[in-house]
Amino acid sequence: MQTYVSYRIVVAAALALAPLVCAGQKFQEPTKEELQMTSDPKAPGAPAVFLYREKTTDNYNHYISLHARIKVLTELGKEWATVEVPYSGTGRPPSIEGRTIHADGTVIPLTGSGADLLVEKNFRGHMNARVFTLPSVEVGSILEYRWTLPISDSSVTGITDDMRGFVDSALAGSIPYWDVQQDLFIHKERFYYNPLGDLERNVIGNQSIVHFNSNGEVANYLLYSARLPAGAHVDVSPKQDYTLVAEDIPAFVSEAYAPPEESRRYGVRFYYSPYLNGDTFWNNEGKRWSKEIEQFSEATPDLKAAAAQITTGAATDEEKARKIYDAVQALDNTAYSHERSEAERAQQGFRRQVKSAQQVWAEKSGNPREIASLYLALVRAAGLQADAMGVADRSRRIFDPGYLALDQLAGRLVVLHLGGNDVFTDPGEKLLPFGQLHWTHTLSGGLLQTASGVSRDAVTPPNNPKDAITGNTAVLTLDAQGGVTGTVKLLMNGPEALRWRQLNLTAGTAEVQTELNIALSKLLPQGIGAEITGIKGLDTSAGFVEVSAQVNGKLGTATGKRLLVPEFFFETRPHVEFVQENERVAPVDLHYAEQVIDDVVYHFPPGFTMESAPQQVQLPWPEHAVLVVKTQPGSGTIDIKHIFARGFVILEAKGYPALRDYYQKIATIDQQQLVLTQGN
Repeated sequence: MQTYVSYRIVVAAALALAPLVCAGQKFQEPTKEELQMTSDPKAPGAPAVFLYREKTTDNYNHYISLHARIKVLTELGKEWATVEVPYSGTGRPPSIEGRTIHADGTVIPLTGSGADLLVEKNFRGHMNARVFTLPSVEVGSILEYRWTLPISDSSVTGITDDMRGFVDSALAGSIPYWDVQQDLFIHKERFYYNPLGDLERNVIGNQSIVHFNSNGEVANYLLYSARLPAGAHVDVSPKQDYTLVAEDIPAFVSEAYAPPEESRRYGVRFYYSPYLNGDTFWNNEGKRWSKEIEQFSEATPDLKAAAAQITTGAATDEEKARKIYDAVQALDNTAYSHERSEAERAQQGFRRQVKSAQQVWAEKSGNPREIASLYLALVRAAGLQADAMGVADRSRRIFDPGYLALDQLAGRLVVLHLGGNDVFTDPGEKLLPFGQLHWTHTLSGGLLQTASGVSRDAVTPPNNPKDAITGNTAVLTLDAQGGVTGTVKLLMNGPEALRWRQLNLTAGTAEVQTELNIALSKLLPQGIGAEITGIKGLDTSAGFVEVSAQVNGKLGTATGKRLLVPEFFFETRPHVEFVQENERVAPVDLHYAEQVIDDVVYHFPPGFTMESAPQQVQLPWPEHAVLVVKTQPGSGTIDIKHIFARGFVILEAKGYPALRDYYQKIATIDQQQLVLTQGN
């Protein structure tokens, strides 16, 4: 250190001024065309557009900044005058500049320091976000701002106090994520990343700085994973800094029932890795991942004895697998209870860390991965063939082999090889039936142990529709004015049942009842109230969750001697969004295949007879779905069954017109009415 301290003091003093220099750069004057804009042909109907956006992460000069120019085109676009600024690890306030330019050229500057301008609020889904707001915003205004943050300090030990601040500053660095796509159209944007700090670039060479990945491994290579529009690419200079310039970036469209945003938005993720290419990474890290699982899941003599005891009386391998599955499901799963702290573990005589499946079995407790690994160990101890699989959580991200990181593998599954068939199990999901997967683990990619090594091309299967049945039944009595009273029963297995069962574990039955009341209000027609009278099946993975309720309210419409009643009592028709949306940008992801069976029995008012009943229907969508409507009249009653089965889970955007057409036909069928006539 003594050989270059005096030089570094001078450099550190210069770096301290860098953010101020950046903040002092002049804003661009608007053009006449920009001032006069009232709409944008490249973004028809947009509330606002980015004229320009520039984001910089400069580790050499120790700052992060964002500069933006936004044209406000509608009242809704005025919301973009509020800007979020990320937190700095140093806690120091940012430098903030800004101004509002009216359409006539009048400039209203933003005044005040960064500390004075920032307020905390919930903003666009972010809790306690730091934001500032530009002044005097009108439709037609141009918003321009720049915020600049000092990069967070590092932490260095083993040096004297008088040198700590200096060395910490010299080692400070940041790794960016380039959020290329925004919720507004972007005419032009530029990203810049200088990864090398002063120590790495100018003083003693980059061999002096050691980077680590999330697994604690030395990571010498800076890599990036990019999802970019056609024609855009990342440029790397001879100085090892990175630049991206892109134009005409469409606004990101948030659509219901779409794959995770993280896997759809344009962006560039930088990260450090011990490996330079994907094949080497996945081969080496896959082997390490598999080895760690093998060590953790060792079939020890104690586990072999436990497996033998658990499987006593089992006649087949599948029976053995089911018995062991039930045994590990009965353990305390800390994802749904309470994970012990180190102090609690010590107090109960447990080891500081869980290092083996045998330890999980002995403690009768573990997190989802530990319980899955225990299941792997026990089935192997029972003589069954099985392998582990790590998968991405499909509700959050799609597995990307181009992103060289194991942190994508959120879930751990066990694949049983029974009678020549692969049976996928998800033991870490409490109260999930044997042979099923949590829907977020279906159609998911990841790593799979195989006889020849580790595969990164494996994908889990979709669910079986019979394992996702929702049955809604109602027995209702009508009066002459269209009022109705009766009972309703909801039955559900699969993903819906699991959702309520796991909520019961984490939040309790009172919260389940509160949430079920909300769900019932959406399921029943407007004007119908419900009171839940019973809930069954929450504490077991077997069978259905059953919800019973009393209902009453106004359902039918009386017109003279006629009574008009909606054919379908339950509001479970396929998603109305697909009927209302003309176009679709993202694929449709409906999470899981399902069957929905509605069965309603209407009892007529005294003296009323049926004039017309809904038509019986069979509406197929080959290889995708089918709708069947059946009616069975009786003496003073009618039983209407509505059966919908959907076999597909994900549909590419190009298939959306066919989906919309099919659901429009269903919507038309749903408009049918039951017509009752009062006798003379």
